[in-house]
This record gives sequence, structure tokens and C-alpha cells, in this order.
Amino acid sequence: MQFNKEKNLNTSIRSVENNRILIGENYINYSCILNSKEVIGRWEGKNVDKITIKEIEYILKKEPDVLIFGTGKEPVTPERNLIFDLAKKGIGLEVMTTPAACRTFNILISEGRDPIAILIL
Repeated sequence: MQFNKEKNLNTSIRSVENNRILIGENYINYSCILNSKEVIGRWEGKNVDKITIKEIEYILKKEPDVLIFGTGKEPVTPERNLIFDLAKKGIGLEVMTTPAACRTFNILISEGRDPIAILIL
């Protein structure tokens, strides 16, 4: 799936395929974490239905306004306590398939926002 981008950012997601994501000019072939400035690293954690706030606290130190969780090919319902814990910190949680999460991420960074995306391949 090819995407158009409005701004030429190093973290714009240009395409998503079964086993890789094109971010800027680089293919990533692993589940990853990124924000508007950088690919933060690999996501080695579980899917959103199995994680707690403690497992993502290190990510939240980057102070995102929203956390976008790409669940892979299938939608997954987030753990209820995770939603509440993030809301207490003033951080929204958007959960969707990874292709949808990539499109949402691009829209938000084109608006000048600073989301963090966790994208599961």
C-alpha cells in the first residue's frame, strides 16, 4: 500500500507491505516505535490487549500527545486499564490495524503534532 506525503519528513511512512514499512528512505522489517523526529527502536512487546502502562513508560518519557498502536493485520481491543492509565496522563490512545495506524501517523505529523506510533508487523 503506497501513501502520499504532504511534507518531506524523515519519519513519513511511505508504504506498508506484509513484512516491512518504508519510513523516509529506509525499509524497516521489524515491529517498531517512532515519533515525528526518529525511529525510536524495535517494539519487542506484546500487542495492545496484553500490555500495561508499566511496559510503555519508557516510551511516554518522550511526551507524546497521542499514542497510536498499529496492531498488525487484525484489529485488537486494548486492555481497559491501559486506556484509563493513559487518560490520567493526558495521553490519547488510538488503536487500529498497522496500515491504518501508518496513515493516521502521517496525518498527525503533517499537522505538526508529535504522536508516538507502535507498529506491529
